[in-house]
Formats: sequence, C-alpha cells, structure tokens
Amino acid sequence: MVNTHSTTTINPEELWMAVLGELQLHLPEHSYNTWLKGTSIASIKDKNVNISVTSSFALDWLERRCYQSIEKTLEKITGIKYIINFVIKSPNSTNSSNTSKHLPTDNTNTKTSFNPLFTFKNFIEGDNNSLALNASLSVASSRDNPYNPLFLYSDVGLGKTHLLHAIGHTLQTEGSKIIYTTGEKFTNEFIYSIRTRSTEQFKSTYSSVDLLLIDDIQFISGKEQTQEGFFHIFNDLQHKGTKIVITSDQAPEKLNNFQQRLSSRFESGLIADIQKPSLETRIAIIQQKLGRLELKLETSIIEMIAKHTPKNIRQIEGILNKLFAHTTLMNIPLNYQNTLSIIQSCTKQQRSSSLTKENILNAVAQHYQVTPEEILSKQRNAPVATARQVSMYLLKQELNLTIAEIGRFISGRNHSTVIHGINKITEDIPSAIKDIQNSLY
Repeated sequence: MVNTHSTTTINPEELWMAVLGELQLHLPEHSYNTWLKGTSIASIKDKNVNISVTSSFALDWLERRCYQSIEKTLEKITGIKYIINFVIKSPNSTNSSNTSKHLPTDNTNTKTSFNPLFTFKNFIEGDNNSLALNASLSVASSRDNPYNPLFLYSDVGLGKTHLLHAIGHTLQTEGSKIIYTTGEKFTNEFIYSIRTRSTEQFKSTYSSVDLLLIDDIQFISGKEQTQEGFFHIFNDLQHKGTKIVITSDQAPEKLNNFQQRLSSRFESGLIADIQKPSLETRIAIIQQKLGRLELKLETSIIEMIAKHTPKNIRQIEGILNKLFAHTTLMNIPLNYQNTLSIIQSCTKQQRSSSLTKENILNAVAQHYQVTPEEILSKQRNAPVATARQVSMYLLKQELNLTIAEIGRFISGRNHSTVIHGINKITEDIPSAIKDIQNSLY
C-alpha cells in the first residue's frame, strides 16, 4: 500500500481514472459500461469521497455490488481508507413522481448522456471492424433506415459500445429522440414498471423515439417476461421504421434461452461482427489513447504493450489507465522495464479473473495427451497420474483453491492424496508446467 499524496494534493480526475482503470480489468463489460461509465469524483474532503453517478439505479447497484471493490481500489492507490458516498449527478426535480425516476424519460434527446470520447472520429478502423463501422456510419448518416435492426456482436471490449455511442452522438446533434440502454437496465426498468403497474407508461416512452440503442441484449437471456415486453416494443418500432441498433456477445442464432421469434427479428436486418484487432490496429489504438492522456512512450514500449494486449481494446484502456496512474500519482518513470512489470501485474490479474478449473484440466489433459475424464478417473498409469498431480498443483498455484476444493473437483480425492500430489510436483517442478501456463494465458 503506497500513500504518495495527501488528500489536499490528489487530483480527483486522475485518481478516479486510476480507480476505473483497475475496476475495468475485473468487472464484466456490461456491468462496467452500465453502472460505472459516466461516474466521477464529485468531491474529496478528509476521508470522505463523494462519487457522482448517473441515476438512482446506478446508485443502488454500486452501493450493493461495488462498494467494497471501489473502497479497496482507492485504498490500494492512495493508502487511505475512504468512506464512500454515492450522489446522483442530475437528480430529477422534486415534483417528479416516484415512478418517473425509474423509467426512461420521454425527452430522451436532451437527457441521454453519451461518452464524449466515443465518437466516429475516435474509432480506429481495421480489417477486424470495417463492416461494423461502415454500417454504423450508414445508420447515423442516412435519413432512411438502411438496416432494421443493425445487430453488432463480438467478444467483450472490442468497440460495440463505442459504435453505439458514436451513432447516438451523431443523431443527437440533429435533434433525434434517442433511448440508449442496456439489457440489464432494460430488465430492471421493466420489472419496476410491472411492480408499480406502469407498464403502459414504460412502453409509451419507448414507442416515441427515433432511435433505440440497446447494449448487451444477451443479458435478457432466460428472462421470459422481459423478452415478451421487449418483443412488443421491438415490433412496434420496427413497423414504424424506427432505427434500432443492438449489440451482443453472440450472433443472434447462438443466443441461449431466447424466444425464437425474437432471435429471428434480430436476423432480419444486418448482422456485423467485430473480431480481435491486429497488432498494427492495436498499435494505432494505443497511440491515439496515449495522445488523449498526454502521455509519451517510446515506440519499443508501445509495441511491447500491443504485444501483451492481444484480446481487446478494453484490456488496452485498462493498462494505459494504470500506467497513467503510476506515472502521475506515484511518479514512476515509464521506462521499458517498469512498464513491462506493470503490464505483467495487470495481465496476471486478468488471467486469474478469467481462468477456470475446467481451463486448467483441459490444458493439462491436452499436454499429456490424456482426456479430462481420465484425470478425474481412478486410473493410476504414469501419464494419467502425472497429469492428475500437475492439475492439483496448478489448481492451487493459479486459482488458490483450498485442498478441500481441489479434492472435490478431482472426483472426491481425499485431503492427504491432494497434498501428496501437490508436494510431489512442488519438490521437482517439471518443465511442462511453464508450457501449460503459457497455453492457459
């Protein structure tokens, strides 16, 4: 824990950027985008931090789900344990009804807040995203509705939300009435409308817009009543020719627990996927974001960052925010070795947060050319026994599972068997361990 600044010298904007950089590495993308984007530090006084949030929904969610993570991250960066208070940035007027606080507003073109950095100008085009970008440009620039809906899908952190905001920015300047929401937020609002018997008001609000942007539609998977409500809203808007843009982590035909009629509606427009960016595209993205942070790095360091961040743009943003925090808050020079150490620390955290027991079992099985079922079985021949012990060792080393948890996972092995297996590998670590770890990450 490093306390490098007193509360009087901490720059709230820089501090919050550092906190978001940490949180972005660990939270699911849809949760981060829905609840943390648009937040900021309103004030710091003594050991109290007031964090400005965008809505009462965000306030409730962050208090219940994210308070400890924010508290620990602030303490990790500053060395101070703060008391956190969430405050709503733009509260509704006092004469508004209680219901209206929880429902989308009719006057959406003046209320929707888009990330000012998520514009078409700031979007780096590459072979991985060209179709999605040009389709989004067409939706934003055409008076007609060329795609109804436009359905964008990709793994996390590859730019889907950026494109939604870019479309919103463009059409908002033309006075269009827009609702931007997420699958999670739509579900919460829909449930609230049922509880308060205000579903007609809820549907009416959506039916009055010129553009509907909905992020992470996969969140409503398995929620039958929410899907039913969304289906009718979607149908009404589609019949009116309203522009609809939807994002997901899966193609429509691969969405699990979705009504077939809803999936088929998604397939009726244009479907565009976004792949992982190439090395050259990642370098261009890093250069652009460094310019925004007013941070200068040598070309060799930029290339090294790009090579260590092959997965997505979100990973790049998180690492750059962390580098920015280290140099501005902790005065650490960003030479090659320091930067590499920070990146390795970040990627280790990311690896452990996404790694599963099954990943480890499958990697070990593949290396020793046995099956996962054989590792979990009672077989005792040499290749299977070694693979089993290596699995136990890696489950402890990489996931920090307890002996009991490892025993339960490896088909109910007892305490002494697991300890013996781990100790045997620890005494003479085989070179295979490094190869298996590299395959995991």
